[in-house]
Amino acid sequence: MSQLEYLIALVSIIVGLGLTDLARSLRELVRPGRTVHWHWLPLTWAAIAFLVIVQIWWQSFRFLQKEALAHAAVFTPVLLGFLLLYLICAFALPDPDRTRLGTDGGRTSDSQAALDLEAFYFSAAHRRWFFGAFIGLLVASQLFSGAAWAVQDTQIVETARLVQNIAVNVGLASLLGGLIITDRRWVHGSAALLVMGAVVYTLVVGMSTIG
Repeated sequence: MSQLEYLIALVSIIVGLGLTDLARSLRELVRPGRTVHWHWLPLTWAAIAFLVIVQIWWQSFRFLQKEALAHAAVFTPVLLGFLLLYLICAFALPDPDRTRLGTDGGRTSDSQAALDLEAFYFSAAHRRWFFGAFIGLLVASQLFSGAAWAVQDTQIVETARLVQNIAVNVGLASLLGGLIITDRRWVHGSAALLVMGAVVYTLVVGMSTIG
């Protein structure tokens, strides 16, 4: 096993854990006997998280082959980015193992109480951690581009592309930061549809085919 294969195995495990966590949370929501008050926003963002993983993993084959990954300064933001992908999946839907105190002081599992997805989504803690993880992913992506550019110059990231990525990431981070601050329904709904449209468009049109 080469050093590159050794590193790729680590990020592959992290991606698998993220997808497993997302699927497990969805399974718990549809489990018979559980009462759920459904809402489309957390489900939409969970779908976005899934599509982002597909998109990043699809593109990863190209940049994970680069010799620049031999530099720890380049691999570190890559690893950080995949860890944040896992956290995005973990925060997208309610934790099926979460318990809380009942009115009688005993512990009540979520399977015994109705789960309100709207209340979960708009809670300050969820918005802070979920969208914060997305912002962190953008920062990690920019750190990778900058480190790769510094190590091998235009062999990986062209200077013009690096500047373009900075502008796009700043715009997305500002949008996601706004979702942390506000709980206005129309803002979250518009942002979810906008991001979903952009992700689907990129997945269909902007992704290279296997070859």
